Amino acid sequence: MQSIQVECVRNAQRLATCEDDFSRLSKGATMQRLSWLMPWWHAYQANHRLHVLMAFDQNRIVGIFPLVEKTNPLTGRSLVMMGSGKACSDNVGILSEDSYEESVAAAFANWLVRSPDCCRWDHLDLDGIRENNRTMQHFEKALQALTGCQVERKSSPNCWSVCLAGGIDNYKGRLTKRARRIVREAESGIDSGRGEFELASTQAEAREFLGEIERMHQARWHERGIDGCFSNQEFGRFLHGAIESMWEDPWVDSLGGSNESDAPHQRVILGRLRINGIVAAGSICFRDRDAIAMYLAGMNPDISQSRPGWMLNMCFIRHACALGCNRFDFMRGDEEYKERLGGEPSVQHRWLIPSHRLTSQIRNAAYRTAVTVKGWWNHGAIGLPTS
Repeated sequence: MQSIQVECVRNAQRLATCEDDFSRLSKGATMQRLSWLMPWWHAYQANHRLHVLMAFDQNRIVGIFPLVEKTNPLTGRSLVMMGSGKACSDNVGILSEDSYEESVAAAFANWLVRSPDCCRWDHLDLDGIRENNRTMQHFEKALQALTGCQVERKSSPNCWSVCLAGGIDNYKGRLTKRARRIVREAESGIDSGRGEFELASTQAEAREFLGEIERMHQARWHERGIDGCFSNQEFGRFLHGAIESMWEDPWVDSLGGSNESDAPHQRVILGRLRINGIVAAGSICFRDRDAIAMYLAGMNPDISQSRPGWMLNMCFIRHACALGCNRFDFMRGDEEYKERLGGEPSVQHRWLIPSHRLTSQIRNAAYRTAVTVKGWWNHGAIGLPTS
């Protein structure tokens, strides 16, 4: 077993020097790169403190656990993933070199159990953990061996992914009869020229598209009487910063970029759909490993009868096929259209892990009691039985 040393990084300037290590260990996953995480930190740092764990084998970083600390009067110190909350980062966890997965996970578990007073925590709240994440499975096993603490898994929305292997025709052939009919209608609107699809090619265009997506996204939610995510100032600041940061962080087919034939591609992709000249829909997508992933979309509610969402989805699926991607990711959320478009779910959980320390166990018990009492009170207030 490798001899691993752990350092807790609590300084943003120190963290920024590790960009190459994040890029190498993230293996192409957009939401685990510093071009995504640092804009999140700049937007949300007022309510968080850096608590990023780095694993070293001699002088080389072989693992990273990108955590931050937030404090609540009731629950105490919680450690959560960078990029959590409204940013809804998916498929997160410990970053590690393949040959170090088990030893890095064990080193992080050992450090968290024996962390010094200045880095003590009351519970881990880790959202966006995929069911088949091997390194996190090693981490759970090591933590249980050290403390006996059990991981409580809370259900999170599934992440949906469409297989594009074999190209667009193979993809459409796997759809249901009803879905193929809707797809044909969407493609007819695109091919006839009624729908015009554009991709942002400059940062200025990206900012313009983002403004339109934001307005459509908010209008659609306000129509339902719900505040959209852009109502949160921190989220808007984060997303604008992330798009600017990722624009300078291109995707290269081979992760090392060692082959002369490897041409960099834009990592962040903003697309806009016009129908009969009117801006109808738009979306923010990422190039993520062998896929394009759709992060956030906006649709003009005034022309919803034209089904701009279906047309936009087909534009991006076609674009993914043209780039040679094997998947199209709709990311988290169990909306019906994702399954209808051929999506398959990947199970994702939120992990809750109490600290083994007595004071943390007391806090955890008090919190659970408060939640239970609140549930009884809410049921009683609307005339439901409280048992």
